[in-house]
Parts: sequence; structure tokens; C-alpha cells
Amino acid sequence: MADDAQTIDCLRRANARLVRCFIDAINDSWNIHVMRTLVSEDFTFVIPFAPAWFQVRYEGRDQALAFLDSVRHLMEPENLHDVQIDTLASNPGEVIAEYKSATRMKATGRPYHNEYIGRFRVRDGKITSFAEYLDPTRFVVAIGGTVDPPAHVSA
Repeated sequence: MADDAQTIDCLRRANARLVRCFIDAINDSWNIHVMRTLVSEDFTFVIPFAPAWFQVRYEGRDQALAFLDSVRHLMEPENLHDVQIDTLASNPGEVIAEYKSATRMKATGRPYHNEYIGRFRVRDGKITSFAEYLDPTRFVVAIGGTVDPPAHVSA
């Protein structure tokens, strides 16, 4: 029983390190070459709370990494910080990361700060999926859009 617990603990640490390496690659100007070594061929990237006009799901390593690579043209390096990573107690292959960003949008010059929860799934030492939950309002405003309340709502 102790050996099983040690094995699971080692797996938790390895999966958390893998996710940390992925986040570090994002901070390294979206180092796609490093990311490619960390993700599986069937890797999926999802942004569940993206604005309605934004593609939400990217299937397969090539499509998902192509999107992540395109982000470098949208903003300066993200400067992800205050990173906290842990696995689910029930499954060491489910990794949750909390982090913040501090960057600037290239087209508008506006600062972009957000807070995120990333849910990663790891299988056989590779990340198979990454869902990033963020506040889409902050993103829309940073790229020059507006989010206005309906006329009948007052603060």
C-alpha cells in the first residue's frame, strides 16, 4: 500500500512539473517547440468562456499549437505569474493551475491583466487537453472592444 501511495505521489509531482513546463513555455514567448514536446498528438485546447465570436475549441496538436502560436501576434509575452499547481486528489492525471497575466495588447497598446484557471489532463507523460477559464470581459476591453450593460440596468 505504501508503494502505491509513493507511485501516485511521484505521478502527481511529475504531472505538476509537466504543466509548469507548459506554462513556462507560454512565458517564453509561446515557445511552440517546447510545447510540442509536452503535448500529445490528440491534444485539445479549449477556452470555455471565450467571447461568442471567438473560436472556442482547437482539436489536435497541430491546430491547437497553431492557435497558441498566433497569440504572440496579438499580445506581448503574457508574463503568467502567481502560479499555483495541484492535481485532483481522486486523479493525478487531472491538473489544476491558477495563475495571473500581466501584458499589453499589441494592436491597442492597452494593458491586459487577467486571472485564470487552467485544467490540464495528462496521460502517459503528455498533456492531452488544456481548458483555460478566464474573464472574457477583460480580454474584449484590452483588444479595444466594449461590454456595455443593457439600457434598463443601472449600477
